[in-house]
Amino acid sequence: MPPTVRKTVLVLHVIVAVSWLGLTFGDVTLGVAAVVADTPEVQHAMFRALGTIGDVLLLPIAWLAYGTGILLALGTRWGLVRHKWVLTKFALTTLTVALTTFSLVPGLKTMRDTVNATPADQLVRLSGAVIRRLRTAGIVSTTCYTTCVVLSIFKPWGRTRWGATTPRRP
Repeated sequence: MPPTVRKTVLVLHVIVAVSWLGLTFGDVTLGVAAVVADTPEVQHAMFRALGTIGDVLLLPIAWLAYGTGILLALGTRWGLVRHKWVLTKFALTTLTVALTTFSLVPGLKTMRDTVNATPADQLVRLSGAVIRRLRTAGIVSTTCYTTCVVLSIFKPWGRTRWGATTPRRP
């Protein structure tokens, strides 16, 4: 990958990856605010905001982070399977993209639909399972993204068996 293209993809990757982490912090904040809200107006607004984030931002940001990460891995000397830290980041990101796509976003839409079906003057009664899912999503996402940041900076563990025989490029 030519240096200008690599740097452009890297800038885009960092922007969308940081955005994904920021959206996760926003989701956690809105989720906690909704769960502890003591007025229907505040609770409904928080859940609707979560639904909007799920509708508009989460999937494009998640998939852009995933795609630009793969481009960087394949277009640079690191490769996708040559180094353990890159392969670990790939696995973590694959997991979080799948969970975001098939669990988190549909769950946020279901919560928003529940809020829309609840009268404006009543608090939404959430099951313990829904609250646990919100909490778990925030913990898993934040842990995965933070781990990816640490791996990107420290680059631990050396090469994989597929990278051990690959000659290094200068």
